[in-house]
Amino acid sequence: MGALTTIVCSRIINDMCFSPWLSSKTVRQLFGKEERYSSAKSEIRGFIRKLIERKLARDAEIAENGNPSPLEKNIFLNLATDLLKRGIFSWKNVEDESNVIVFGAFETTANTVAYTLILLSMFPKYQEKAFEEILALFPDPGDFEVTYADTQEMVYLDLILNESMRVIPPVPVVSRQTSQDVLLSSGVVVPKGVQIAIDIFHLHRSKKIWGEGAETFDPEHFLPHHYQNKHPYAFIPFTKGIRNCIGWRYAMISAKITLAKLLRNYKFSTSFKFEDLYFVEDITIKLKTVPLLTLQRRT
Repeated sequence: MGALTTIVCSRIINDMCFSPWLSSKTVRQLFGKEERYSSAKSEIRGFIRKLIERKLARDAEIAENGNPSPLEKNIFLNLATDLLKRGIFSWKNVEDESNVIVFGAFETTANTVAYTLILLSMFPKYQEKAFEEILALFPDPGDFEVTYADTQEMVYLDLILNESMRVIPPVPVVSRQTSQDVLLSSGVVVPKGVQIAIDIFHLHRSKKIWGEGAETFDPEHFLPHHYQNKHPYAFIPFTKGIRNCIGWRYAMISAKITLAKLLRNYKFSTSFKFEDLYFVEDITIKLKTVPLLTLQRRT
């Protein structure tokens, strides 16, 4: 499955969210979107189906030779196929849930890594601090293994990732429907059944919350003495509460591993200015112009 396929499908789904009439197959055909959407969706479904089939075949092989490793039990696909075997999930349920994981993780994590590298290119002093931290853990360049324990040692990289997602949240707006009347702190009551939009992008840039430097990139926003007294919902790149992103820990770990390998081996720079970034709100946030980065190999 190619990256372009996922992008095509997600963009058409985005169009359907903001233009509900595109939920109709007939209307999509009239606008010339149905063929691309159907093709992309079929390719993604086929890819996921192969993963499930391989997993079930491997389970059958393991059953003949012994029990699976306990370390594998919490992997999403294992849990989904286990529910399938027990008759709780149908095959379609497994495909649908896997589809959600693919769409939820693919573009958001990739964008977060890319935008973090762009920001570090624009603010080299923070890049050097991250490099020094990574260099202490991995003195030799090239390909190296990063363990979970290693990711826990990358404290400054945590600050950088959080600040990157504050300034450029992967998903700029999320929607929710109230399940009961909700009394806001302002005294306004939002009735049950109302669709509301939460503007994460502007929440993360609020000067009332983050101070005068709210609209610039500064990892020190997340130093304990700056962040600990913030409202628990002041920073919600993965949303918050019982409907928060199910894969947020996995996303953070995978982003840290990727950034550690890139920043250890390359120095990133750009002539593009931070103040010239122009953001386009979508299901995932976009840049009108993507800055070009220059890479210099580190030794």
